Amino acid sequence: MARTRMTILKRSAIAFVAASLSLVLILYLHPSRSQQPTEPPKPHKIIINWEKTPHAVSYNVYRRLYRVEAFTKVATANNNSYEDPSVQAGERYCYVITSIDSKGKESARSREICQTVPLP
Repeated sequence: MARTRMTILKRSAIAFVAASLSLVLILYLHPSRSQQPTEPPKPHKIIINWEKTPHAVSYNVYRRLYRVEAFTKVATANNNSYEDPSVQAGERYCYVITSIDSKGKESARSREICQTVPLP
């Protein structure tokens, strides 16, 4: 009888350990509500502004990554502001602006403006 009781206790202990392990796995695989995102991440953007140039009809906006030397034209703006929605978190971008007069002549490039997009 003692041997039967010992066997029942061993089986109960094994069942308890197995149940505990499955409970731990379920909790690990299914995070609590506080760990789940509450809203989708917001897209990043950089907004740059500059002083208006007399006789300018429009402005060309050029951008480069901080670690790259060459600029690429990204937009033509009709006012003295540009919003760049195509930037990535953690990257540093540099911009220069040129003005275009009524004859289509492009000015020299402005001073460089650099900004880093924050990580989410």
